[in-house]
Amino acid sequence: MKTNFDRLFKTDKAKETEGIWYTFPDNDAAFLLRRFGGENTTLVKKAMARYYKPYAKQIDLGMLPDEKVTEIMAKIFVDVCLLDWKNIEVDGEDAPFSKELAVKVLVHLPELMDKLTALANDTESFKEDLGNY
Repeated sequence: MKTNFDRLFKTDKAKETEGIWYTFPDNDAAFLLRRFGGENTTLVKKAMARYYKPYAKQIDLGMLPDEKVTEIMAKIFVDVCLLDWKNIEVDGEDAPFSKELAVKVLVHLPELMDKLTALANDTESFKEDLGNY
C-alpha cells in the first residue's frame, strides 16, 4: 500500500503565516496564533537572535537567570506567533491586545505560555485540507 505523505504532513502556508484562532473550551478566550516554525522559521531565527544577543555572554557562562530566560521566550513567542487575542481580562478589566501586555501576561502565567507554544507547534492545526481520499 502506498502512503500519501502530503495527507500526513503538508501544511497550509497561509494558515502558518496568517495564523489561526484557538478558542479555549468552556470560555470565550481566543488567541490568534501563527505556527512556530514552518513558513515562519526565518522569523523565529531573527527574533531569537534579536532577543538573545544582548545576553550572549551570560548565556555562554550559564549565568542568565531563569526569569530572564522566561521573559526572552515570551518576547520571542509574542513577536513571532501571538498576533491577537479576544475576550481576555487582566486584573478584572478587559485587555485589548498589545505585545507589551501579552509579554507581561505570559511571563506571569508560564503555563499559559506553555499551552500556547504547544498549540503553535502543533502541525495538525496548520495542515492543508486535501479533502477525503
